Amino acid sequence: MPLKSKCYACLKETNNLKNNYCPKCISELFDNTVPNKLTFDRKEFINKRAEMSDKMSISGVQDKISLAFDSSKNLIPTAKNGKYILKPIPIHDNALNLEDIPANEHLSMLISKEIFKINTAHCGIVEFSDGELAYITKRFDYDSDGKKYDQEDFASLMNITPSTHGKDYKYDASDYLGCSRLIKNFVASHKITVEDFFKRVLLNYLIANGDAHLKNFSLYSKPNSNEYTLTPNYDLLNTRYHINEKYGDMALSLIEDYYTPTFEVVGYYTYADFVYFAKLIELPQIRVEKIFKLANESLDKIEKKVINSFLSDNAKEFYLNTYKQRLELINYIMKDS
Repeated sequence: MPLKSKCYACLKETNNLKNNYCPKCISELFDNTVPNKLTFDRKEFINKRAEMSDKMSISGVQDKISLAFDSSKNLIPTAKNGKYILKPIPIHDNALNLEDIPANEHLSMLISKEIFKINTAHCGIVEFSDGELAYITKRFDYDSDGKKYDQEDFASLMNITPSTHGKDYKYDASDYLGCSRLIKNFVASHKITVEDFFKRVLLNYLIANGDAHLKNFSLYSKPNSNEYTLTPNYDLLNTRYHINEKYGDMALSLIEDYYTPTFEVVGYYTYADFVYFAKLIELPQIRVEKIFKLANESLDKIEKKVINSFLSDNAKEFYLNTYKQRLELINYIMKDS
């Protein structure tokens, strides 16, 4: 399938493309500026990243850099006031299938946004000057006037740091139940937000994202406002494809030190675990069933999205098979449970 017929952001096929993007995505992702191909390659990216590492405000361990448009509609690296974050194929000795990571994140974000209807950061695929693909996402922590939102990740809100909880603090210091309680403490409309959070946790399980840790969930408030809500979803990935071990089921436990009888037998989270988790966070059963219905009706749409993604053929097969396996697990009901 010719790449030129596929929008590099939404993956929809159309003849109405400008520099690889459809009009809707040019509006949503690039604020109506049609971007040119990047004027630098990954090697230059790495050099620029090293030069700017002490000046940039974006965090995280993956190679990334802030971008902004110049007067010629080129996206260029910038140390401050960047509106975009660029992530290329990373340099990571311990990960597998590195070349698929940008497409993996892009696909996972689209599934969150378009199929599960979760508020999700706008994103797409861009080309380096040599044609190599990279992942790009639009920053959501600035308003239209350039004022920065007050944003804190869950680790910060819980006062959890390496010095208080060790090097694996992002994974070991809390559970998803604790995250839900944090939402109730900080968010006025917490009932809606807790349901949103439940859906995000379930999605991460379905796509085998084992990196949905405390720093990959955040609350933010607009400038001159004290009302906090969940930020758009971000940093989604099928980690199982890149880390060849059981790590990848969940970054955090649903409920620390408690497992349902079904889990004790099966060894994985199933329907019973998510229902019990929902009960503890006071999510009505009727809402839980609606979310499960959405997940069960998603498979055909997921398959189409995976097939049309930028993943390699092996990655497409793995991604889809993993999703099907997880879908079977969340529908598993032990007869005596």
